[in-house]
Amino acid sequence: MLVALVVAGMLVACASPRTRNDARTPLPTAGAANAMADLVLPGSFSEMTTRGDFEAMFGAGEVEFVETRDEDGHLQRGLVLFPRDPSRRAHVAFHDDANLAGLASIEVRDAGSLWRGKHGVRIGMTLAEIVAVNGKRFGMSGFDDRQRLHARDQWSPAVGDDATLGALDVEEGERLYFGVEFGRRASASDRTDLPVHQYLPSDDPRWPLLLDVAVVTAFSAWSSLDDEWQ
Repeated sequence: MLVALVVAGMLVACASPRTRNDARTPLPTAGAANAMADLVLPGSFSEMTTRGDFEAMFGAGEVEFVETRDEDGHLQRGLVLFPRDPSRRAHVAFHDDANLAGLASIEVRDAGSLWRGKHGVRIGMTLAEIVAVNGKRFGMSGFDDRQRLHARDQWSPAVGDDATLGALDVEEGERLYFGVEFGRRASASDRTDLPVHQYLPSDDPRWPLLLDVAVVTAFSAWSSLDDEWQ
């Protein structure tokens, strides 16, 4: 009996640290995995997505009503998702902002964001990487007065090539378009040999350096009010 008690004590001593360690490092829950799955654009969002839908998905405390002024000084009403967490923050605009109706866009623009766009698009990717993801060249416009280069709904035959779709174009089951905003790398902020207020293909031979100079600074899912889907 004495031997049995000693052996049992040894087993308990060996098992206890493992039990305590497991308590310190719990496995990810299904809820956490689902929360990450929701941080994708366009994902399941649509023009019909409401404030209530966002609150049901992320929690009412993580959806904040905001009023801002646009570049022309006009008052705009919208929402900020996860306003206190830059890693999950996103900005929501509406076509009818007085009533927060008709979702116009969901935009992500924080460095290090956990949000992902279609096929893994993320903040910080280069133009070359976006071309590779899309699988073909696409149309862009810029740089504008704020040094931004835009690609919005230009992922397919927008620059005169074949009629096949790029991977970043609207796919079956999606109800929003996908757009990307590029800025310049910090090391190229003072370059003067880049396009200004032009429409150009992503592989324009006049600016081959754009492939590495332009980096994703924001991406969005958006609607146009002229969409055929409901």
